[in-house]
Amino acid sequence: MSSDGLIDTQKEKLSQIFSEIPWGIWEKIVKKEPEWQNMEFFLPSYGFGPFAVLMVVTGLNDYQLKGKADVSYWPKIRKVLETSPPPSSPNELCNLLTSFYQNERLNKNKIERLKRFLGSPLSSALWKSHPHKISEEFLNIWHELARTMNQNPSAKTIVFSMKCLGISLLMAGEYGFDFVPVPIPVDSRVRKFTNQLGFAITMDDDVRTLWSDVHSILRKSDSRVTMIHLDSLVWQIAPMNKHELQKYFRDLGIPQVGDQLCVLLHL
Repeated sequence: MSSDGLIDTQKEKLSQIFSEIPWGIWEKIVKKEPEWQNMEFFLPSYGFGPFAVLMVVTGLNDYQLKGKADVSYWPKIRKVLETSPPPSSPNELCNLLTSFYQNERLNKNKIERLKRFLGSPLSSALWKSHPHKISEEFLNIWHELARTMNQNPSAKTIVFSMKCLGISLLMAGEYGFDFVPVPIPVDSRVRKFTNQLGFAITMDDDVRTLWSDVHSILRKSDSRVTMIHLDSLVWQIAPMNKHELQKYFRDLGIPQVGDQLCVLLHL
């Protein structure tokens, strides 16, 4: 069998395993993400528009962290926000978050990105918007965000920020947005898991293509599964050993998925 044939076979096997995850479990997986668990409490007090802006801007600066995102980033942002009343404008939010980013790695770059987005027309529009409107314009927002930040639409921080915006919509009960064209945010965990599966891929574009293919196969089983769900799963399980992986899926009530995945990963 050719190398392309082996890759296609591996993708089919992985997609088949993931297709055994029920829709309700996919929803639980997304809710286990650190950005969901640490930020959801602010939606009622902020209101949707300001909360969406908060999610986008914190997603934009989720890179080159001092430690794991679920320990060193999202919980610390939550603590900063808990000590202040909801901001009344993007400028107030900028002032509130500046103190946090001053103590982060690459602080000058992150504060510049903070000001760039929160001072943009896109930020002002999102601040005044509502879930259904953002859902309708989701893909336009994606490309406008890339232009605002002067980045490629497929850049990790751009697509992760759009994932955060998508999560804010899910929190608000809005499911009608189109996330299909948005690729997976390629970070160290996604690269690691891709390689563990036996895909000897080094270029980020190839990683994105592979996971888009897996997602396309998955959607044949359940069209509700988005890259938000798939990325959440991959990001959570990538660092796990065999025991941790089996426990993760056992706790979700689908132990067979963990067992099959361990076989596929040769654990």
